[in-house]
Amino acid sequence: MAIFRKVHTSFWSDSFTSDLTIDQKLFYIYLLTNERTKQCGVYEITKKQISFDLGYSIDKVSILLKYFISKNKIRYNEETKELAIGNWLKYNSSTSPKVVSCINKEFLLVKDTLLIQYVKSIDTLSQEEQEEEQEEEQEETKINISFDVFWNLYNKKKGDKDKIEGKWNKLKNEERQKIIDTLPTFLKTIKDKQYQPFPETYLNNKRWNDEILISEQSEVKFKCEDMNAFGWFYPMLTQSEFDERKKVNPHLKKL
Repeated sequence: MAIFRKVHTSFWSDSFTSDLTIDQKLFYIYLLTNERTKQCGVYEITKKQISFDLGYSIDKVSILLKYFISKNKIRYNEETKELAIGNWLKYNSSTSPKVVSCINKEFLLVKDTLLIQYVKSIDTLSQEEQEEEQEEEQEETKINISFDVFWNLYNKKKGDKDKIEGKWNKLKNEERQKIIDTLPTFLKTIKDKQYQPFPETYLNNKRWNDEILISEQSEVKFKCEDMNAFGWFYPMLTQSEFDERKKVNPHLKKL
């Protein structure tokens, strides 16, 4: 049948897509457009094949599948190796008799019939799922940490404050908590404040997920012997401070 798949132009501006990581975006667009997709929205594909096509490990593929399943974007049957795309027919349906006939024939070949029901349902959830979703949304609206806490702690009041606050309020509670937990360490790695990202850039790039490595040596201070016009004194210096001062003061030494 068709050798192309339709992706709506709003795909990239959709709130769900815009919050995905680069790997998640690539994985999602791959699921929608790879050559094994079918007109009906259900197709067979193995984790090994996905791994080969994207260059990801099997473990990473499994993690990504679980993520999109948890977000109700796909379903995957581990036994039949069938994958179903949520809302597929919403964007790929057709009134063409040939297309309708093709879809019906493909549905006859689907082993897991629950996937057919999933594909045919458009943005619908069971009553229990709707209640759970409402509870989660209500919980998320309770902001655990106010924006002012971040704004003052970040201490680089640049950019549109209202816009930045809007981004802060859209974060999950666990993300806000992680930011506050990791921000002091993140700021320690920036020696020159001019290189500190603007707060909006920090939030957009999710810098709280950065792997921050701080040299233990830079944190350790040791006692030194130094001399000035008033005589000897004994400062506590880090290794970098010692090295810099030693360049101009030959009398400096470690004790």
